[in-house]
Amino acid sequence: MIKINKKQIINFFFPILIVITLILGIIKFPNQSILAAQKGISIWVNVLIPSLLPFIIGANLIIDLKVVDIIGYIINPVAKFIFNVSGKSALVFAISTVSGYPVGAKLASELRNQKQISKFEAQRLVSFCSTSGPLFIVGAVATGMFKNPELGYLMLICHYLGSISVGILFRNYGKESLNNTKTSLKSNVINTINDRYKDERGFFVLFGNAVFNGINTLLSIGGFVIVFSVVFEIFSLFNIISLVSSILCIPLSIFGVTKELCNAFISGLFEMTIGCDKISSVLSVPEVLKASLSSFLIGFSGLSILAQCCSFIAKTDISTKSYVLSKFLHGLLSSIFTFLLYPLLKSDSFVSNFGTMHNFIYDNSLWSFYLENYNIILPIFILIYIFIILSILEKTSYKLNKES
Repeated sequence: MIKINKKQIINFFFPILIVITLILGIIKFPNQSILAAQKGISIWVNVLIPSLLPFIIGANLIIDLKVVDIIGYIINPVAKFIFNVSGKSALVFAISTVSGYPVGAKLASELRNQKQISKFEAQRLVSFCSTSGPLFIVGAVATGMFKNPELGYLMLICHYLGSISVGILFRNYGKESLNNTKTSLKSNVINTINDRYKDERGFFVLFGNAVFNGINTLLSIGGFVIVFSVVFEIFSLFNIISLVSSILCIPLSIFGVTKELCNAFISGLFEMTIGCDKISSVLSVPEVLKASLSSFLIGFSGLSILAQCCSFIAKTDISTKSYVLSKFLHGLLSSIFTFLLYPLLKSDSFVSNFGTMHNFIYDNSLWSFYLENYNIILPIFILIYIFIILSILEKTSYKLNKES
């Protein structure tokens, strides 16, 4: 008789329970479900399609036209030293920082499917190359929701700092050392050009394929956004979100987090756009706390975008569990950086925002000392951060050289 452990039973029945709950919710609340789906469609049509489609088409083209390979050869030494990835992988990070989710995960998965990078390099790559874009952080969140464009630039810097930090933490994943290319840059470029001409597909064929693949990708993304909008609405109507908020609010209340803010934060764990919008509308909480929680959501990206990215990653041998862990670390580090660097934004109003807050974080001598002396403490913190990063790089390089 075949034995089944508890984990297998849970993994089997838990998705079924979620789907049944969703179907029952749609049947019981049809009007609310339709409105939630319409909201998801609105986000997809008005935000995602205009901002992502050109980047996805362009990204597909630069891979097929071998632009990634040529630029990769140029930046290869720097990328290898910092992240232990090849130059073409580092270029994926650059594209992701401009275009946003889920382009970085998609490009990394394509490089792995094409066997251009190893399994471990692909894992290291997706740990830091899946980022949000400046258009969303500065335009949608900071300007549109928080009504503070300056905050957007701070959150953007902290978002990329968190991503780079995660990339450095994962640089020794798999204990794989990339081989040094002995061929010259000129030879590599010539070989890439020859490989390109061996492909008999012309530019317009490649362009057509890029448009076709881009539209299919956007259709998939739209499906995820619509479904998760309905899922969150159903869970809210069943008071599941309210219950989780009440439980989570108990330990977080000592940090000044209210139940309303908890509810907004949990909504962002499903869909970060909705969560950031709800967080920004909470009036009884200081801006620094709202910005820090929003930074976490943008770094973590929410279940909707995680599902989109994992749909690409699952087609490869890249571990989705490690990817989700890296996104959690990205969100955590981004929120910490936002919290620590916020005094640089506007120190005077920052101090006044905490006049009515009485908790052990905001109303104590240690925090007051930091606010009064952040111009001295912050550079020290930055120097310590740089020293830790350099120590990690040196230690990892030593181990790799010793193993080789």
